Amino acid sequence: MKINALCMLAAAWSLSALLSADVNPDALKLFQGKCAKCHGAQGDGTGKTGRLLDPKPTDFTSAKWQAGMKDEDIVEAITNGGRSAKLKISKKMADYGSKLSKDQIQALVTVVRSFKKADAK
Repeated sequence: MKINALCMLAAAWSLSALLSADVNPDALKLFQGKCAKCHGAQGDGTGKTGRLLDPKPTDFTSAKWQAGMKDEDIVEAITNGGRSAKLKISKKMADYGSKLSKDQIQALVTVVRSFKKADAK
């Protein structure tokens, strides 16, 4: 096995270990393929492409952000991206409403929610 393949396998394993059992593996693959390049494999907004963006991609690990977003808002962001008139998000956010099914988008909401960290005490 090549070193790159081993690194990818280790990253996938560590990411899946972070997520709850409620996350569909297909949704996780979808997140990794569509979202992780900007939002990071661990949802912290530090993906390779995301590091170059201004404003920075949303950090899904933020308990404050998680508390302030309804599931419908996350669906809106994924569906309409930067074209969303309802949300104030980066115009650079891609829209996936015509590329993903409603079920796939809803599954991504579960992935996004799974990144929430406990409130700091």
